[in-house]
Amino acid sequence: MTGHEKIAARNIRAAFNYEVGGMYNLYLDGYLEDLPTLEEAKEIIYDCAICYRYAPGAILGPAPTEMRFAGKEFCQKYIEKLFNEDEDVAEIPWKEV
Repeated sequence: MTGHEKIAARNIRAAFNYEVGGMYNLYLDGYLEDLPTLEEAKEIIYDCAICYRYAPGAILGPAPTEMRFAGKEFCQKYIEKLFNEDEDVAEIPWKEV
């Protein structure tokens, strides 16, 4: 990974944990109608990571400029990797298209 990609990956992982954690809580609390589809969830993570700087459990402000330098393709592949590796994501009954 390049330096830009390392910073982008850190922000994406924090955004993933923050946003998917909220979606997982919706699932646990029984608000299944409020869950997005799996593809919508991936887009939400991408949009949030591109717009905001995340830290564990917090949104700190505008996204690091490295998000743009890392590129959309890298960001989307990294998000896909996170979704495939996370056990909690597998439990969530995503809406059907």
